[in-house]
Amino acid sequence: MKKKSYSKTIISLVIFIFTFYCIVLLLPEKSNSYKEPHEAIFADDTASNKDFLLIPANKLNGKALFFFIKDKNNLGAVYADKGIFGWKAGMLTWSVYDKEMGSDKLEDIHGHGGNLVFGLIRDGDEHLVKINGNNAKILNLAMLSPDVVKEFQLEGLYIWYFESDKPLSDTEIKLVNKTTGEELHSVDF
Repeated sequence: MKKKSYSKTIISLVIFIFTFYCIVLLLPEKSNSYKEPHEAIFADDTASNKDFLLIPANKLNGKALFFFIKDKNNLGAVYADKGIFGWKAGMLTWSVYDKEMGSDKLEDIHGHGGNLVFGLIRDGDEHLVKINGNNAKILNLAMLSPDVVKEFQLEGLYIWYFESDKPLSDTEIKLVNKTTGEELHSVDF
């Protein structure tokens, strides 16, 4: 008889600990998760500013990459990851960029988390950006509404970016003319 009572007590205790764990650890996880990745990013105080422009890049396998412009002169990046309860935003990183850059140089190169390198260029239809011999993806900021392009002074600007599964170190970045294949500028990052 004592063995049955002892077994019931152990089972009850295990159920209680499991329930307590679920409530204490998983409930905050659920409350910090969102249905869409952009909602998770906008929940961050940094992104709640009216001078914050979110630019979607890609969404694949439960991971979404966004670029953003903050205070009209900072370019940044953020990932959102999908968990069991929804989307959560990662760390937002940003730095100042030069809107008056030339079209034949790589300027304002940024990194995020060691596996993402990105920056701005002009004339993205005419150029390629190569990272260690691989082509970067290029986003034409004219895809945004004309009012937003004008307000944030993004005329003629493109975001280029390259993601890697391995940390990017000793990275060679080249700006190349698409038509001629001529290397216009090279930078080690």
